[in-house]
Amino acid sequence: MDLGDNELTLTPIPGKSGKAYMGSYPDGKRVFVKMNTSPILPGLAREQIAPQLLWTRRLPDGRDMCAQEWLTGKILTPHDMNRKQIINILTRLHRSRPLMKQLSRLGYTMETPVDLLQSWRQEAPEVLKRHQYLNSVIDDLRRTVPGFREDHATIVHGDLRHSNWIETESGLVYLVDWDSVRLTDRMFDVAHMLCHYIPEQHWHDWLTYYGYKYNQTVLDKLYWYGQYSYLSQIAKYFVNQDLDNVNREIYALRVFRDKYGKKR
Repeated sequence: MDLGDNELTLTPIPGKSGKAYMGSYPDGKRVFVKMNTSPILPGLAREQIAPQLLWTRRLPDGRDMCAQEWLTGKILTPHDMNRKQIINILTRLHRSRPLMKQLSRLGYTMETPVDLLQSWRQEAPEVLKRHQYLNSVIDDLRRTVPGFREDHATIVHGDLRHSNWIETESGLVYLVDWDSVRLTDRMFDVAHMLCHYIPEQHWHDWLTYYGYKYNQTVLDKLYWYGQYSYLSQIAKYFVNQDLDNVNREIYALRVFRDKYGKKR
């Protein structure tokens, strides 16, 4: 993909749903380019949560194109996800009042657990809506909705899979791909981290370091949002036609429910 100004050539990045590109200039300089990305990127960069935003353009077709600094480094692996550096980044994100206020000004509204279930029902592909096991999970979640306090809600990333974390050669870690950002309970992000990457024997230390009290109320909420995190990932992978990971997430959801549902 070549832009009309002959300055920047865009090469699609595999696995990013056709919205992300490597931008190359004639002098060899590279930038990361994303179409219609979140308008809170400048605020995220100021908080040192996301890479620096370099510029934005409005294309003739109405799309917005944003360029961020190209990071030389690596994508984190599942084994990298137990770092305290990641907890620190999440804490900084979840406690950022400026970012939360910016999302509110952009029209984002608070989502309660019931809202999250309704959102999944509305947005999930039809074949998943008809999936017998997933429907039984949704029904269980409806019967066990946890408490929600609007004054405790915050900004969450919404898709903390390890491939959305990048470590630079200098050791800085950034969180990318903000298409799923929302305003809801911070446990939305926390449960995804614990259920997908942190062994159960380390949950107490992880939650305590983050700032939670380790008690049954927190664990019940973790169990609820953990199930929702699997549902969310199943839908994302299905939309991207990644059926191998769809099946892995469904299997992991079954294991999670069988293991932790009996402890409640």
